[in-house]
Amino acid sequence: MNKAPQKAKRPCLSSGCKDFASNKGYCDKHQSRVKQRDRDRGTAHQRGYDAEWKKHRDQFLSEHPLCVECRRKGYVMPATVVDHIIPHKGDKDLFWNKSNWQPLCETHHNIKTASEDRGAWMPVTTKAVNDPDRKSPFKVGDVLTITNDVILSRLGCTDQDQWEVLDVLNEKILEVSNGMKIQQLHFIHFKRHTETAHVS
Repeated sequence: MNKAPQKAKRPCLSSGCKDFASNKGYCDKHQSRVKQRDRDRGTAHQRGYDAEWKKHRDQFLSEHPLCVECRRKGYVMPATVVDHIIPHKGDKDLFWNKSNWQPLCETHHNIKTASEDRGAWMPVTTKAVNDPDRKSPFKVGDVLTITNDVILSRLGCTDQDQWEVLDVLNEKILEVSNGMKIQQLHFIHFKRHTETAHVS
């Protein structure tokens, strides 16, 4: 196994700034942005990271102890953070949906968070979450495919596998089946399956 890379210096998140970040993604000159961002986000408790979350987080990390990004790069690092693959932005269903969780080490979580703050990070799924009140466009009987690589890897399936919607829970969570297993996943992980016409 390769050793984990050294922590590289990262540029300040403030647009046009050429200095290196010293704290929470910003250089010394732009630390006021950190305070403003924290005020805008609210406290961790206000965002849902309370005792109940800690209990579920600890359980998830005990079941998934290694950082998924480190494993992709060929080395082993303990996961210390449960990351929301798609930022929940206040959507409680997305916040608590375990299919939207992944174990990360602190370094990879910070990289992802900084990229999100820059607006540079895009989730693997093609459906970004812009509106926490957005409801599933899918209905019972629809045939879908999964668009999220992390979910595909966890389920051991491909983006060609077809999933039929059996039920829609809370207008956001889909109960789906591929004929062999049943899963409950947030609708943002899916797209509608389109049959390819055969040309004779």
